[in-house]
Amino acid sequence: MEYIKQRKVSFMLKSSEFNHNLLAWYQANKRTLPWRQTRDPYLIWLSEVMLQQTQVTTVIPYYEKFITKYPDIDSMAEADEEALLKDWEGLGYYNRIRNFQAAVKEVREHYGSTVPEQPEVFFSLKGVGPYIGGAVQSIAFNHLLAAVDGNVLRVISRLDADDRDMTKASVQKDVKKRIEEIIPLEAGDFNQALMELGATVCTPRAPKCIMCPVQEHCEAYGRNIVSELPVKKKAKRKNELFYNVYFILNDQNEILLRKQESTLLQGMYELPKYDVDTSVESIEEDLGLTIDTSGLHIGSGKHVFTHQVWFMEGYMLHTRDQHPDFVALEAVEGLPMSRAMQKIYEQFEVSDERM
Repeated sequence: MEYIKQRKVSFMLKSSEFNHNLLAWYQANKRTLPWRQTRDPYLIWLSEVMLQQTQVTTVIPYYEKFITKYPDIDSMAEADEEALLKDWEGLGYYNRIRNFQAAVKEVREHYGSTVPEQPEVFFSLKGVGPYIGGAVQSIAFNHLLAAVDGNVLRVISRLDADDRDMTKASVQKDVKKRIEEIIPLEAGDFNQALMELGATVCTPRAPKCIMCPVQEHCEAYGRNIVSELPVKKKAKRKNELFYNVYFILNDQNEILLRKQESTLLQGMYELPKYDVDTSVESIEEDLGLTIDTSGLHIGSGKHVFTHQVWFMEGYMLHTRDQHPDFVALEAVEGLPMSRAMQKIYEQFEVSDERM
C-alpha cells in the first residue's frame, strides 16, 4: 500500500502530461455515439441510466427509440408506466427506469422541467448515485466530478498497479477522490476519455497496451502485470431456482398473466410460475381455478440474473373457469414482460391442436 501511495504522488506530478495525452487521444479516436451528439442534460442523463450495467451496442437502439418517444422531461414525466416498462423491455434492471421517471417527475414539479445544474440538488434525486451524478454533472455542466464505472476502475487499477478489491465501496470512493485531484477543466471529456480507454483499449482481456496513449504512465505495464489487474475476488455461486411455468388457457382464448409486485420485476407481467415440486392442488388453490391436469410440455427456458439463475419448464394447461388475470392472447404482445418470461413464452405458439 505504501508503494501505491508513492506512485500516486509521482503520478500527480505528471498529471498535466497525462491529461493532455488522454484528451488528445479521445478527441482523435472517440466512437461516434448518439448521446455524444447532444448537450441536453436530460438526454445525457437518460443515456447514462441506460448504460449502467448494459453494453453500448445494446443501448443504442433503445436510446434512439426513447429520444423519439420521450424527447424531454415533460414527455417522460407523463408517460404511462406500463407503456414505459414495455419500451424498456429487454434492457433489464427495471428499477433504473422506474427511478428515472420518479426523478424526472420531481424535476418537472420542483425545478420547472429543467435538470438541476447544482450537483447537490441533482444528487438528491431518486436513483442518482455517485456514478450517474458525476457523469451527468460533468458531461452536461462540466463540474469537476469523477464518474467511476467498471471501465474506469480497471484503468486506474492498472495505472497505479493497485491490487485492492475494486468492488469495495471504500476503494471506489478513494478512486473517485483520486481522479478528482487531477481532473482538468474539460471534466466531461476527461471522464468520457477514461471510460472510452477502458472500453476500447484497456479491456478486461487482451488489452491493447501497444495502442495506449498513456502507456508511459502505467505502472502495471512497466512491471508487466497488466493481465493480473484488477484483482478479481472469487465470484459467488449464483442461486439456482427451478420453476414450472404454466400457460393456462380458458375457453375464451385468453391466457392467465400476473402483474408482478416484487422489487426485481415490479410492474412486469409473467405467466404463473411455481417451484417444481408444487402440487396442482396447491396451484388451483392459489389461483382459485379448477385446472385440467392433462397438460402438455411445450419447452424449456433459462435466464441468468445478476445473483440467480432461473431454469424453467413450460406446460400448457386448460380451465373453464374465469379469473381477473386472464388476458386475450392478442393483447399479450403489448404488455411488458421480462426477458426471462419472453424466453419461455417465445416457445408458445397458439394452434388448433393446443386449443
